[in-house]
Parts: sequence; structure tokens; C-alpha cells
Amino acid sequence: MVNKVAIVTGASRGVGRATATRLARAGICVFLAARNVDDLNQVATEINSDNGNALAIPTDVTQAQSVQDLVDQVVKETGQIDLLVNNAGVGIFESVVDSNPDNWQSVIQSNLTSIYLCSKAVLPIMIDQKSGQIINILSVAAQVAFPFASAYCAAKAGALALSNVLREEVRSEGVRVTAVLPGSINSSFWDKMEQHPDLDLMLKPHHLADTILQLAMSPADMTVESVTVTPPLGIL
Repeated sequence: MVNKVAIVTGASRGVGRATATRLARAGICVFLAARNVDDLNQVATEINSDNGNALAIPTDVTQAQSVQDLVDQVVKETGQIDLLVNNAGVGIFESVVDSNPDNWQSVIQSNLTSIYLCSKAVLPIMIDQKSGQIINILSVAAQVAFPFASAYCAAKAGALALSNVLREEVRSEGVRVTAVLPGSINSSFWDKMEQHPDLDLMLKPHHLADTILQLAMSPADMTVESVTVTPPLGIL
């Protein structure tokens, strides 16, 4: 049995990649989940070459069977799941009146449904262990209305509500649930946007990775229900 086992979704780049790397350096066995196989394998190779312990498992977190296959493999390999970091998500920005319903569904599925599916899949293991932690990486968009981001704001607000409900359902089982609400992060999230805040003023992925590690290493007899992390100048 290893000391601690974590699943990180959206682990092929950005915050997920930084988080997986940071957790591995702290001695946590990390299972990397994302759809991009090449990028995912590269992250695993980098972690393992740095004396970490990582395994890439290509996963579509919007599909229930793919998520269950991920969890089954982790349990088969280690017999435990101590930490789930729900980080996967996409943003598509358009006005409501001009929006494409397919885009709406894509954003809801990747940012909200994925958290439901992944949490539902790991919870039987965590409840049986009488311990576990779920950290949901959301956004300040869960609480702030941004024009042209209806699907994204709705998904993040829903994910915050889901986090709060889930926490109340499982706290008596020894499972902790934390919602992390970051402001703007310098990542590929902005690549397709013609206008955006100054990237140099944003949070860096390692800021979130460090926050997640602190939460993962916090005493089991306390729960951080939510934490907001912003750049020095605010949300941006």
C-alpha cells in the first residue's frame, strides 16, 4: 500500500499538470486523467523521471463509463483513493442570444457533469475507507456574473452548489469536500480569446498547485469548505 493516492483530472496541462507535479513531489502517487494521450504521457514521463510516481490513464470525464474505468484501474493498482482533484473544464464565450446550444452543453458537461461523475465514482471507495478528500477547482465565476460567459458561470455556480451539497452528504463518512475559486489564471484557457486581461498579472498554475497541496496535506480532522485565490490586483 502506498502512502496516499490521488486522481487529478485535466492533468495534461495548466493547473492540472502543475498540481499533479506538485503532489508527486510531495510523495503522493498520482493518476493523471485527460483526453489528450500524448500530453498526458509526457506529464507522466516528466514526473517519473523526477523520482515521482505517476500513471497516465486517458479518460473522458464527461462519460460515466470512462470515469468508472479510471476509478476501477486506480483501485486495481493501489487498493485506495485518498484524493480526487476535479480540475477538468473548458470555456466557450458567447452571448446568450447568439450562443450555440451544443457549446452550452459542452461547457456544462466538462465543468459540472464531470465533477458529478468523478465524485460519484470515487465516493464508494472513500466511504468504505472512512476517509478521503475531494477538491473541486472552480472559479470566481461561480459567484460573479461575467458577460458572454453564461454557460461557464452557470456551470461553475452549479459546481459550487454541488460541492456544498456533497460536503453535507459525506462529512459524517470522513470525506472532506473543498471548493477552490481562483481568479484569472495564466493558461491556455485564454488562447482563443482576442481580448483578455494582461496575462502577466494573472495567477500562475503553480499558485493553484501549491494551494491544492496545502489542502491535501491539511489535518483530516478539519475541513476547508471553500477558498478563493486571486491575483494581487483582484479577479481581473
